[in-house]
Amino acid sequence: MSLAAALPAGQPADQPLLAVRNLSMRFGGLLAVDNVAFDVRRGQIFAIIGPNGAGKTTVFNCVGGFYHPTTGSVALDGQAINHLPSHRIARLGLVRTFQNVRLFKTMSVVENLLISQHTQLETRLLPGLFKTPKYRRAEAEALERAAFWLEKVGLLAVANREAGNLA
Repeated sequence: MSLAAALPAGQPADQPLLAVRNLSMRFGGLLAVDNVAFDVRRGQIFAIIGPNGAGKTTVFNCVGGFYHPTTGSVALDGQAINHLPSHRIARLGLVRTFQNVRLFKTMSVVENLLISQHTQLETRLLPGLFKTPKYRRAEAEALERAAFWLEKVGLLAVANREAGNLA
């Protein structure tokens, strides 16, 4: 998961970026997740580890809005999000990747990263069609983010290569 949201002005500095409280998830009679609680702070690297079948993916699905937990709460920057659908949570800056990543093989590496940011852009269809100043700014910011992450993982030199041609 990626937490891209920024703290709004006036939010307490010690407030967790992501707060999960008493999260439980049932599928019929099966209790898949039982009373999970954790905080993720800004800049913190956080992991959930455990054996297969322990409920890790179910926790991520509840946090990201793919499932609605049976009990408990999830808050992003102090705002309750456990009642929101996944696309609304993504617009707030909480997104996830899946274990089986599918690349657009005929597109460049950087284009793949730009597509992954589509839910984060502040513009809509018409500004994109007319290439308004707001759209061009959002596009430039997305390109900067893509370049940042490509440099961070050592792939900036191959940014313009077709993703399907990387070994």
